[in-house]
Amino acid sequence: MSDATVKLDSKAFAAQLHTQFKVHAGDGDPMVVELFEVLEPQAPPQVELFLLHFRGPRSPRLPQRIHHFDHEKLGAFDLFITAIEADERGIAYEAVFNRLRKQPA
Repeated sequence: MSDATVKLDSKAFAAQLHTQFKVHAGDGDPMVVELFEVLEPQAPPQVELFLLHFRGPRSPRLPQRIHHFDHEKLGAFDLFITAIEADERGIAYEAVFNRLRKQPA
């Protein structure tokens, strides 16, 4: 994940639920995906764990790798995403944040 994502937490993403993100997947126009879910599974107190679920069109399918994202409020950042589901609504992608929380100085 890029340095820009260090500043982003689950609350920042949850505030942007059901908004659109542009994903730059190559030389063409960016693909538009929607953030439809932010999950926070149980984790030890020292671990920050959350999952982002995006939905994009049925075609083309984004490959599992790091993609460059742009959002009007969150700015530009890189995320590793993988496709987790496909149905008539489109393809769902997941990004997982699993990092140690900063300890107070």
